[in-house]
Order: sequence, then C-alpha cells, then structure tokens
Amino acid sequence: MKETQSGVVRSKLMLSTQFSNIQSAQSIPIWANARELAGLPGFPSSKRRAHDAAARMGLPCRIRAGRGGGIEYAVAALPPAARLEWVARFSTVAAAATNDDTAPTGTIATLTQSRAASTRHASLVTGWRKDRQDAVARVLVLFQRFWQSFGGQVTPALRSFCALWVDGKIDADATLRGQFPVLPFSTLRAWYVGVQERGLAAITPREHARKGQYQALAGEVGTAVLAMLVAQPHLSAQALYEALETQFEDLPSTRAFRRALAHWKAQNAQLFEAAINPDGWRNKFMSAAGSYSEGLTRPNQKWEMDSTVGDVMLADNRRHHIVGVIDVFTRRRLFIVTRTSRANAIMSLIRLAILRWGVPETIKTDNGADYVADVLDAALLGLAIEHPTCHPFSPHEKPHIERAIGSLMHQLFELFDGYIGHSVADRKGIESRKGFAERILKDKDFSVELRLTPEQVQEQLNTFCDRMDERPRSYLKDRTPAQMAAGFAARTINERALDVLLAPSAESGLRTIGKKGIKIGGGFYNHAHLGGIEGTQVQVKVDDSNLGRCWVFDMDGQYICEALDYERLGINSAEVAAERRSHQAKVIREQKRALRDAKKSFDTRAAVASINRARTADAIDAAHNVVAIQRPAQEHSSPTITSIVQADAPVVDPAQVEAAQAQLAARLAAPAQVRPLVETSQARYARWLRLQERTQRNEALDAQESNWFTGYATGTEWASMQRYFETFGLTADQVLAV
Repeated sequence: MKETQSGVVRSKLMLSTQFSNIQSAQSIPIWANARELAGLPGFPSSKRRAHDAAARMGLPCRIRAGRGGGIEYAVAALPPAARLEWVARFSTVAAAATNDDTAPTGTIATLTQSRAASTRHASLVTGWRKDRQDAVARVLVLFQRFWQSFGGQVTPALRSFCALWVDGKIDADATLRGQFPVLPFSTLRAWYVGVQERGLAAITPREHARKGQYQALAGEVGTAVLAMLVAQPHLSAQALYEALETQFEDLPSTRAFRRALAHWKAQNAQLFEAAINPDGWRNKFMSAAGSYSEGLTRPNQKWEMDSTVGDVMLADNRRHHIVGVIDVFTRRRLFIVTRTSRANAIMSLIRLAILRWGVPETIKTDNGADYVADVLDAALLGLAIEHPTCHPFSPHEKPHIERAIGSLMHQLFELFDGYIGHSVADRKGIESRKGFAERILKDKDFSVELRLTPEQVQEQLNTFCDRMDERPRSYLKDRTPAQMAAGFAARTINERALDVLLAPSAESGLRTIGKKGIKIGGGFYNHAHLGGIEGTQVQVKVDDSNLGRCWVFDMDGQYICEALDYERLGINSAEVAAERRSHQAKVIREQKRALRDAKKSFDTRAAVASINRARTADAIDAAHNVVAIQRPAQEHSSPTITSIVQADAPVVDPAQVEAAQAQLAARLAAPAQVRPLVETSQARYARWLRLQERTQRNEALDAQESNWFTGYATGTEWASMQRYFETFGLTADQVLAV
C-alpha cells in the first residue's frame, strides 16, 4: 500500500515533465491542427469551422514547425469528450499495429471508421444522457493521465486507479466524485475497453426502448384524441379523457393519459401550433432564413407600408389608425395618425415621405382594400412607382414595416395614458387593475387619465421617428439610418405636381369659398389669397398628416394657396383675416376698374338702340307679310246674361245728356291746374350728373345751378348715391331708369 501511495506521489511529480514523452512513446500527439480536430465531439466536420470553434474556445495554439506552417492546438486543453476520442483514435491504431502485425490495413481502417461513426452519433445526445457521458469521459481522461505517469500494463493501472479513487487520492472535483463515490475495477475496465472499440457510444446510456410510445394514444383512441385537439384545442386533458370514456373501453389511467398527451404536445409543438393557430405558428416557428432586404444597394430602392389600429384610446374616446412607411435600405421610418386607414391617408404619407426622402422605386404593401384602391394605383402609376403586393395572409413578405410597427407599439404606445394592451388578455388585465384601484381608492384621490389628442400623438410619432433615425443598428453595421442615407442623391419632384397626384381630396374634392373660408369637417380654412374669390368653386386637397392644412386649386388645376384651419392649429386668425380683407378689396378694385375700362370702350346706348331698331324693322316686315282674317263674332250667352238683357233699362232724358256735354266742354276750356312733382333722390343725383357733364365740357353754370351743384356734393345723399351707382358706371338717364 505504501508503495502504491509513493507511486501516486511520483506520478504527480513527473506528470508535467513526462507527459509529452509518454505520449510520443505511445504515438499519441499532443498537438492537433484544425483538420485533425474536425469531427471530434464538440467540433464541426469541416476544417474551417473546426478552426473557428477552436478560436472560440480559446485553445492554446502554436505555429506548426515544418513545411507549410499553420496553427496547431494543445490536445490537453480540449473538452473531455474530445480528448478521450483523440486518445482512443491513436491508441486503437497503435494497439492494432502492436498486437497484430499481420492484420490487414483495411481491418484497422474499418475499426477506426466504425468507432468514429458511433462517436458522432453519441455526441448528439442531450439531457441526462449527455451529463452521464461527460462524467464518464472525464473519469477516463483522468485515468489516461494517471496511466501515462504510472506506466506499465493497462490492467494493473486500472486496479491502482480504482483503489486510489476510493481512497480519494485521485485529484478530481467534488461533483465528479459525488457522481461516482465507488469505482469498481470491472466498471472502469468496461468503460475503457468499450471506448477503444466503439468510441463514445460505449459510455452513453441507452434510451428507453419504448420512449415516446404511449399506449394511451395508440390506434383509434389516438385518432380520436388528435381530432378533438384540432377541433377544440382549449379542452383540458380531463375533459378529453371524459369524452373518450363515452366512446371507448379499457382506457389507461388518467395519469397515464395526461403523461402521454403532454409528451405528444411537447414533441409536436410546431405541428399543433400550425393546426390550431396559424398566426402563432408563423410568429414562433415559421422559417425566417434569408433576408427580404438582400440585394438592396441604395436608399429608396424599396419601401414597405402597412397600417394598424393604435393600442391607445385617445381623447375622442376612439382608437385611431397608424399608417407607417419604412425605407428598407436605410431603415428610415415615418408614421401618421388617421381616423381610419384609407387610400387618402396612405397617399398623404407617401407624399410626406417623398418630400423628405425622395421618390421611391418600389412600394411593397399588402393586398387590403385601402392599398389596392384605384385612386392610389393611379397616383403611383403617374409617379412611375412599382407597387407589388403581398400574397393573401402573408405579412411576412413585408417584415421590416411589421417589425417597425411592433417596436412603435411596444416602445412608445405603452407609455401613453389610455393604453389598452396589445391583446384581449392585456386589456382584461388593465381593466382588472383599474377596477381594483378604484375600489381601493374609492374615498381617496386617484390619478385620472389625461388622454392625448390625435395632434399630440402625431407630435410624439415625429419625435420617435427622429430619435430612431439617429440610433445605430447592428444590422446596419452599427450605422444610423441617417448615415446610411448620406451620400446618395434623392430623386425629387415638384411639390405642386405631388399635391395634384397624391394629396387626397376633401370628400367630393370640390368646395365653394364662403365668407368665413373653406368649410371642411366642421372647420374653416383660410388664407389671404382667398379674398376676392368668394363664391367661387375650387378643388381642395387635404393633408391627413396635418389635420389643419389643405391645398387649394382652381377648376383648371392652377395652384391658389395653402389654407390653414387656425382654430384647430391654435393660431390667432386676426392677422390672416385682415390680410384677406385687404386682398379682397384690392381684387374688387382691380375688377371694377376693368369693368369701367370695358364700358368706356363700348357704347352701350348705341348697341341698345341698334337692337331696338332691328327688332322694330323685323316687326314691320312681319306685319306687311301677315293679313289678319276677321272671323264673324259669335255672341256668348247664358241664362244670367239673358235675364240682364231682358230687364228694363233706365231711360235717359236728352236734356240731361246736353247738360253733361256742356259741363265737360267748359271743364276742358278752363286753364289747367299744374302741381309741381316731388323730386326723388335718384332725380336729384341724375340732375347732379348732368351738371357734372356740363362742367366737364367747360360749359358755364348760372349762380343757382352752381350753388346747388356744389352743395349737393357735400351731403350724405350724394355720398350714398355715389357709392351705389359708381360701381356700375351709369349715366343720368340710366340712373332715372333704375
């Protein structure tokens, strides 16, 4: 026993100095290159990937001496399973060469290949089998090191190692020693010999022969269970079991059925999810290999757009829609708030994005009704923008905007008052917490939600997008979206042309300018240039990204102005009201001047006289050509008329007739009594106009006429008549005719 202990001490002292010599003597290299490491447990099968794996592990390395160079890695630093396989690989070949010099080369090669195949299969185990395999491999590595120091035949070395292990003389960590407190010689020998023959498979525990084979789900019972799971996936194991009891006899116990059902669900999680929840399967399991941004080389090469309902209740007690667009190459993004997702809102966002980023080459959207509207397709066609759509129920074909909207909902909307959750479960939880808080704080003050308006949400969205544009991204190689866009020239377009093509129309698109402005959606939009064209019908384009702005065009498509709803925007409208009145007065003056110029260049009275002469001549010609035929009259009669005629008429005395005639003759011969007519205001103004015409012709007025002419022009009647009739430029005769 003392000799054994002294041998252990000697082995510990000589381990570091004799290890390389012993390895060399047994033809086991202590350095390995990447090609030799390939295929060992824990290493890929290719040389390049094995080299990468060794670098990740941080294995000690050196430059290989000799022709060709290269890197070699220390075998002693390999993981236990890999070291054991390395030693077994060379030990088997050496033993075969020593014990059977006449053995054919093919036999040795076949043995090595068989062990390698078993090792590769065994290295794929997981769970408790992997833990057991690693523990045994660590024990065998400790034995290899002990034997290299101890020397001699393998059987005495095995017996000595087992004895020293039981005595605690082998240097091993407590966890490993706890797994194997006793190490029988037969067990260690079986491990050692098995590894030499079959590799890691010899020390890997076997699976249960019937693992995963549950009688509870066999035959017709299993078919019925699967049918009920697909039809009603919410059923519990107990409910399924009770349903089966009504259809089948000799069922296993409830516990066995639960265990079998749980195992099936665990082993077929993807299939079960795909059958009962396609959307959930797409989120959890659908292959995401490849990239939809692959091949993009410049900004605006591809945009993606989508809409969603915001997870926030706003001040108007409604959930508004969020429409988003992202430039895939740079990851720049923009969002707008709109009451509903419709083509008008989508066109407004496209217009805003084009003004900021430039014209895109392609816009990828889904095939929803708002994204395939005729007005949107026509606008994109006019801009020469391609518009491919996703296949039905395939949102994964535009993953970048889906991810951008998800980030917006989780990073921003969850911070807002009025947040209602991303799902029904979230909303129920929020409502439950609110109800509990109200019960607890029933008699106390508690905070009240200050919900945002759509305009406030839009401001938050703009700030969020600006912040995201300055954030470095790993998939952009730690560059920001702004940096990705820098250095590229954007294709621009005239803003007015963009308004005509993309700005959505206000309802029917036509509005009549009123005294208060253009009425849209309960608000009045104003601009100074609307003054002077009141009562005119115009085309109106609204801006869904800015609810207080619209663009005004005449019926020929000529741009007039950009009108604002000052009340909605919270701006004082007094200044624009004054500017509009001033502009209106200026326009009316110019139009009146044009009317006066037209009047001077055309003799209206001569034209009227000419028309009258022509009509009179036509009437005379018509009278000469027409001869009236007098038809005999037919006396009309009725009983009433007949009775009146037959009644006695009064008899007139001839003397009375002569007296009446004499009285009439005397009245006609008497001088007429002339009464002066009352002069009207129009007559006085007409008289003043005639006197003015005489003064303009340099004719002299008498004193009475001059005094009246000067005095009348200073009165209020003259001022009123002047304002009224000057607009139309009427003469004195025309004033009297009014």
